[in-house]
Amino acid sequence: MNNDALQAILAIILIVALIAIVLTPVIAIWIYVFYQNSKRKKIRQRILASRPDLLGGKPWFPVRYASQPRFDSFLKFFPWDGAGILLVIPGSVLFIGEMLSGAPVTLQLAPGNSRINWLGKCPWPNGMVSWLRFDTADQKHYFSSETGVMIFGSHTTTKAIYDEANRNFGAPAAQNL
Repeated sequence: MNNDALQAILAIILIVALIAIVLTPVIAIWIYVFYQNSKRKKIRQRILASRPDLLGGKPWFPVRYASQPRFDSFLKFFPWDGAGILLVIPGSVLFIGEMLSGAPVTLQLAPGNSRINWLGKCPWPNGMVSWLRFDTADQKHYFSSETGVMIFGSHTTTKAIYDEANRNFGAPAAQNL
């Protein structure tokens, strides 16, 4: 083997090593994103399996949930800290969910105890997803539609959730911002 062939092999090994170093964080992020998506799916499956009595043909929507402290937090990788379903029932909206830490969350949101708000896209630091918010006496609860691994398409589906829930609340229609 001559010197030029050895240099070519070393250059190829160096290029492959550099590509691996550059792609490692990207691959790690994708693995984490898929893991989080699978965790949210399992939460919804658990809820649907454990509470079939509540569904009974009523419209429900898979959602991502953000508590007020999480939504207001500046440094975070994902803007949501829970997942579950929003169940639209006459006169109110019921959220049954679970924090990603495993703590259960159940919220009964009715016009007498809360107000619904359309936020739309709130890019920094809350992702390129659209949000709706329920204001209660002591907290704000944020919801975005569950769109799977990718966040694209959340505007249309979150707006549909807002419109369905808003039938009970009579707030202004969501604007397509």
